[in-house]
Amino acid sequence: MRVFTALMILLVTCASADAAFDRTGWTWQRSLELPAGSGAVRLPIPPEVFDEAQPTLNDLRIVDDKGVLVPYVIQWGRAHEVRQVEWRPARLLNQAYAPGRYGRVVADFGEPAEKDQIRVNLSGSNYRRRALLEGSDNGKNWEVVAEGLWLIDVSLQGQNFRMDTLQFPPNKFRYLRLTVFNIFDDFRHFAVQSFEGAIQRPDREGELVQVPVKGMTTSLDEKSNQSSIDLDLGIRNLPVVTLRCTIRAPYFHRGYELLGSNAAREKLPRQTATGWDTVERDVPWTSVSRGVLYRMKFQTRTEESLDVEGVSAPYRYLKLRMVSADNPPVEVEGVTVWRRDPSLVFEAASGRTYTLLGGNPEAPAPSYDLAKAVEGVNELQMPTVRLGPSRPVGVKKNILPWSGRHSALTWTVLVSAVGGILVLMVRNMKNLRAPRQK
Repeated sequence: MRVFTALMILLVTCASADAAFDRTGWTWQRSLELPAGSGAVRLPIPPEVFDEAQPTLNDLRIVDDKGVLVPYVIQWGRAHEVRQVEWRPARLLNQAYAPGRYGRVVADFGEPAEKDQIRVNLSGSNYRRRALLEGSDNGKNWEVVAEGLWLIDVSLQGQNFRMDTLQFPPNKFRYLRLTVFNIFDDFRHFAVQSFEGAIQRPDREGELVQVPVKGMTTSLDEKSNQSSIDLDLGIRNLPVVTLRCTIRAPYFHRGYELLGSNAAREKLPRQTATGWDTVERDVPWTSVSRGVLYRMKFQTRTEESLDVEGVSAPYRYLKLRMVSADNPPVEVEGVTVWRRDPSLVFEAASGRTYTLLGGNPEAPAPSYDLAKAVEGVNELQMPTVRLGPSRPVGVKKNILPWSGRHSALTWTVLVSAVGGILVLMVRNMKNLRAPRQK
């Protein structure tokens, strides 16, 4: 019986040894060219991988030469991303208004609070108002935190565009005093309805990567007086975070909406009287963000905001739609696009080979303990891995399991196990038939 048990254990071990990762659903693979040695390595993710994978990169998997999954973590880079943004409301004190000149309010955070931006809600609509921000520890002695700030609200053709967040160098003042000025063509009364402060904590250092724009076209809808700038980045799913517009017009303010799409056309099934066929249509646009672009002059100083920042736009096609209302449209001469620069970090063993798999739209995000192990590590100091060409998973060279590579031993173990079972069965049957001794 002990021999039989040992044989069965050996058989199961042979059959299950080197159990490979199930690649069903994954469509492409790329070999990895590793530097010599072992340890943590960094794989910069090139644009073509974004084009072939999920926008979140959830379907990426690394397997070693035995087909076993290798844990990894994606370092997305800083790229204006933040670890947390904690908005903290302030109590409003001493709100006052000088007719036709300015409104002023003091915000009390209750204690010294670190912040580098505030979000202000003003009463009214359709305004452009310059702002001055001061800080104090005791509510009596004030220091200038930032000046030349602007609060803008534009409501046009049923759409609203706001710039209600003011950014400035970090401080820990308990009190902030905000003065909002009327400008020469708007003397309406207004009040500050709410006031919040927040601090953005950078995740880690890193640089943005400029995205080559493959094509740019402009168009004008004369009926709505909306101009559109259409960009083709040539690659799907790129993690775009910033657009910078080149506009030569001297002074203007325009509400904008940024939209995105990963395809220009799509085919949909359609039922007809004789069965099913397909119909082709334009892919609907997805709204990404709204805001205001402006260039304005105050006294002898010109202030402007021509960047669309802090967006998450994993799309090949981008449309920047600008509303001009009764004003002539402004000409956008160019748009510079920037994206995050992510890397994939994993632990490589000396002498082993690795493969990157992707292209599975149904794959969930993996969860590895390695993320905690590399937290805070500067991935830019790690050795760099290079990607080989993309190949379909279906035509890869199959690596036979242990049982296939050692078929003779496998069959020997199998025959021995079956023989052992037969011997035991015969022996037990003889024992059952033998007469009992009196």
